[in-house]
This record gives sequence, structure tokens and C-alpha cells, in this order.
Amino acid sequence: MTRKIRPLAIILATLALLGAACSSDDSSSGDNGDDGSSGSYGAISSVEDAKGAVVQITAEGEFRDPEVGTVSGGGTGSGFIIDPSGIIVTNNHVVTGAGSLKVTVGDDDEEIPAEVLGVSECNDLAVIKLDDEGPWPYLAIADSAPEPPMDVYALGFPLGDPEFTATKGVVSKAEADGESSWASVASVIEHDANIQPGNSGGPLVNEDAEVVGVNYASFSNDQTTTQQFYAINSELAAEVVKELREGDQLSIGVNGTAIADESSGIAGVWVNAVDAGGPAKKTGVQPGDIITNLNGVQLDSGTMEEYCDVLRSAGEDDVLSIRVLRFDTEEELEGEINGDELATTYSFATELSDDVGGSGGEAIPADQYVEVVDDEDRIATRVPGEWEIDTAPFDVFGLGTPQPRLVAAPSIDSFVNGAGAGAAIIAVDALPPTPENFELAISDVVAGSGCAEASRDDYADSVLAGPLVILECPGGIAGVVLAASTTENPNTIVVFAGQAANEDELAVLDQMVTALVVR
Repeated sequence: MTRKIRPLAIILATLALLGAACSSDDSSSGDNGDDGSSGSYGAISSVEDAKGAVVQITAEGEFRDPEVGTVSGGGTGSGFIIDPSGIIVTNNHVVTGAGSLKVTVGDDDEEIPAEVLGVSECNDLAVIKLDDEGPWPYLAIADSAPEPPMDVYALGFPLGDPEFTATKGVVSKAEADGESSWASVASVIEHDANIQPGNSGGPLVNEDAEVVGVNYASFSNDQTTTQQFYAINSELAAEVVKELREGDQLSIGVNGTAIADESSGIAGVWVNAVDAGGPAKKTGVQPGDIITNLNGVQLDSGTMEEYCDVLRSAGEDDVLSIRVLRFDTEEELEGEINGDELATTYSFATELSDDVGGSGGEAIPADQYVEVVDDEDRIATRVPGEWEIDTAPFDVFGLGTPQPRLVAAPSIDSFVNGAGAGAAIIAVDALPPTPENFELAISDVVAGSGCAEASRDDYADSVLAGPLVILECPGGIAGVVLAASTTENPNTIVVFAGQAANEDELAVLDQMVTALVVR
């Protein structure tokens, strides 16, 4: 079904299966048939004959929806053939996570199996191949990019109907915003050739049946009757498809939807489905997981922009840290793409919820956090935007020189006096990260806290590793003191000292540790 751009919220993503289309440089060679049809040697050259190369794709499998849970069954989308051997382009979210794919071509009702050759999550494109060598009719890519007000035709199979549909419109904008909750596309065109659920992903063609775009989104204004329709520019699509014929690109093997829910404060990429052979599956990511952090980047914008920026900056085999919230069990897990499998990570909000007085009210939404950095540009993390911060260095441990320090709290005075929530982060370069120095740092902080030690444990996540002390403080406040080394800066001791009076404040401490970077 057509993906619609909606406000930042938990979005129903069950079987939103679309198609896509474009052609590669080596697939459009040959002479067109004299009658405008493809024949054996050339691409289709008329809109009237184009349905012979447009396909309907049925994907069978299990998908996890954020509101209704597991959904089993099939969904349909559009796509089209790009060369006579039966190579087809469609959307990533049509095929990723599907157990089987079946394709019908044009008006023919015969279902032909297809296999996936490559997918791109960020460009929402995939290439599949029919289990039949053909030869097949195909569409060619246009030689030039579309410009307003070019006449265009949107081709496909809307609403799961097996009857081919074509609608006419014009290109209204050559460069539109390609950021959405399921893709991050660099080059998008806006047009008004009507598309419906299941129609998106089919080809947008000119009068000669040359592909100028790949339909992938629609937007409706609830206050007016205005509708806009968007297509991935065919020049970008052709470049991506050339790579996808050889394998995946900008993908860890998930079918995902970015969410940012203000009421719960939960933000990340909801995993609708997982490719059985992809890197995410090997790491242990499951449908229904929410990827909250990828390679140290918080995914909290409600779009795929941050997620895709990480993938664009990484090599195919690079190890990427990943943190997920397992929605069913309320667990937080950490692991690595192309590395260690997911394992449960320590959560202050989970482990210390019985030690504080209730939830504290409303959770702080993810979009109300801001990044803060200390004065020496050594410590960075994210804190609620309404909190006070102190970023000046201070000689916390009496070593003769000030240490880089960052303090954040609703009221720094209350936090420093042990009467309120907050956290302090200190980078100690003068002490090597040895067990003896970890103990020295913890003892100094505990001695000045006015709290009693309740328990000790070993803490480890993808960035920090070291001893963790839990404190019981007056007034029903829970305290934590962590002394750790970091993967980024293994010669520095990082001390994290936090206090919280309720579960929501504990959740803030979790966010601060998750986002912590020490340079």
C-alpha cells in the first residue's frame, strides 16, 4: 500500500507493500520495435503498451505492527521489468522480511516466483529477478531528468486490484524533500498523477514510456483537499539499481519505520520485519524491536535521516554498535552489526524502579532532549532541554588540575546538595583506568554524597566498562556511581554520578549514559 507522510507518531506499518521501478545503464540498449512494443530487441516505447512490463508483487510473510502486533499474510505492491531477463525494481519494504515473493506480469494472472538480488533501506529500492528467463518486455530509463511541467503517467496496481491502472499528471517540482519515516532519499520529484495504496513504487513515465521516476509516497492535507505525490528521481534510482543487481546497499536487513511518540518518549526505528540472511538478523534483531541508537547516534527525529546518515558513513562490513528496545519484554539490548550479538544491557529505570517513588509524571519526549558538550569539548551527551547545565572544568578529585566536567539537573543546586535529580560526568586523564583507581574515584564520590552504598555490580555496554555502585540516599532518592574506561578513549577514567527520585528521572540517566561520548 502507498506509504503516506504523517506527523511524528507511532505509524501503522502492516504490510505497506509497494513497488518501484527504474532501469540500469546496460538494460536499455537495443532498437525499439516499429509498432511501439518491446519485441525481442528494444524497450517499450508507448504508454499504451507499457502495462506489458509493469508487474504486481505479492509478498507473503510475518510483519510486526506497533499497534496490532504480529500480522501474517500477504500484501501486494507494484514494480516493473528493466531488462528482458526478468530483472524487476520494487521497494525495499515490499520484499525485506517476506518469506516468499510471487509476481504477475501485465494482464497475465500466472504467478511467477522471484528472488531478491539486493535492497536499499534508505533509498527504499530493491531489485528482484523472475524465475523465468523470458525474454520479457521492459521499460527504459529517460535520458534526462524530469522538469516542471512535464506530462507524466503513474502506472501500477493500486489497492491490490489485479487490473492495471494508469493516471496522468504533471511534474510540479524537480527537487522535493525526500525525508520520511521509512526512507531518506536524496533526489525526489513531486507530481500530481494520482497514486493509491499499492500503486506507489510503480514507474512514473513520460509520453514515450521512459521512466522518469519511481513512485514511493503521497501526502494528504487534512485541512484541505490538497494531495501531493512523490517519486524517486530516475537518475538516482538508476545509479542505486546498478549496485543492487550485485547485492545490498545502505542496508542492515530490516524493514523499518521511524517513530517518535511524544506520550511515551519512545523514539527510534520500529522493525516491521527482518531479512532472514541479513546482518541485523545475525545480530539478533527481531520484528517488533525498536532501534534507538545506531553507532552512537540517537534515532529520535521521527524520520530515517539519522539512521541513513550512519549507514552512508559506514563501509559495508564495518562494525556498528546498535541498541534496541525489545517492546514485548521491555528489555534494552546492545550489540553490534557485523559483530557481537545483542545482549541485555543495564537499565537504571528497570533495575532501580522499586527504589524510587513512582513514575514521576509524564516521560520527557525524545524530541525535547538536546546535545550538550563541556567547555573543553571532551564530554558530550543528551539531556532534557529544560535542565540546567554546568560545563566548566573543576578539580573534583584534588589532583591539582581541573578535570573536564559536565553537570546537568533540573536544579543544579538541589542536585549538588543531594536533594534532587541530576548527573555529573567527569573525565579523569591523570589516573590510569586500573581497578585501584576505579575504586579511588568511586570512594571519593560516595564519601561526598551523603548516601549509603547498597550494592555493587560490573557494568558494560558498547562504550563503557567498569564497576557500578548503587546508593541509597535520603528522601527516597536512588544514586548511581559508575567508574569506567571507554572504547573511544581507553586511557581515561570516566566517572558518571547520578541521582533520581522517580522512574522518569532514572530514564533520563539511561539516556545520558546511552548518548555519552568522551573524546
